[in-house]
Amino acid sequence: MGKRGQSGLPAGTPLGQIPVMLLKRIEAYNKGARTKLYNLEYKKYIDARSSGIAAAGSLAAWVNTDKAAERVRILLRCFGMNSKGSKLVDLVGFQKTLADINPGTIDWASSIWLPLSDSPPNISNPVTGRSLSSELRAMYEVLAAPGAVTVSGGYVAASKAMHCLFPELAPMIDGRHSGISYYNIVRQTYTPPLGVVEWAGWLGAPINGVPNPSPRGQGRDSWDSKRFVLAMGVNQHIYELWQEGNGHPGLAAFLALDPSPGTTGIPRIVDKGLW
Repeated sequence: MGKRGQSGLPAGTPLGQIPVMLLKRIEAYNKGARTKLYNLEYKKYIDARSSGIAAAGSLAAWVNTDKAAERVRILLRCFGMNSKGSKLVDLVGFQKTLADINPGTIDWASSIWLPLSDSPPNISNPVTGRSLSSELRAMYEVLAAPGAVTVSGGYVAASKAMHCLFPELAPMIDGRHSGISYYNIVRQTYTPPLGVVEWAGWLGAPINGVPNPSPRGQGRDSWDSKRFVLAMGVNQHIYELWQEGNGHPGLAAFLALDPSPGTTGIPRIVDKGLW
């Protein structure tokens, strides 16, 4: 785990096995030479985000500063988003992308953390009247467009930028680590949280395809905004299964699985577990 081409969950992993694997996988992530660097840069970003919000008054106000765009770009570069195949747009262009997102949507979504108490279609933004599912999908599609975050666009740029904005809510998806893990989860067990029976009930619309497609080859185009919202649900389901298996000790106990400074929220914990 952690070597190039050798990462992610083993093929055929049932969702129910992931909670018992989390601690060892997180410990391995934190010991890796490259992933130690990710931890340091991630903490710098979270600290900058927190201080920026405190100074500006809200996430939306911070996002409207060039300092926010610069800090996000630094973390995205650290996460491999300025390679030959995923060149970041310039700072001015990225700042415009962020500034064009409705501030009422940004500030509202920033107040929502996993675990959700209801499915995204049933959580409404009082500012816009749109559901959480609709708001997240719309932002994801903006950030996935060519020229928005990276020159080529795509699901990796969108999901990682979304995580930078909403680290307690949005999962990160890539083609070699978390994306492979989602794909390697037994599809029959890749199911929604909160006892929701079908993914359409979590999404608020038909999913029109498999919930966890391959993130490589032609399958990478299937990691659309629907699959992103589904991955968010799987993150919550992993959390729920961990709570059930450990006597429901609460969110703080789950976050304590990773004591490294800067770690915040269920998505970051799960991301390390899926590395």
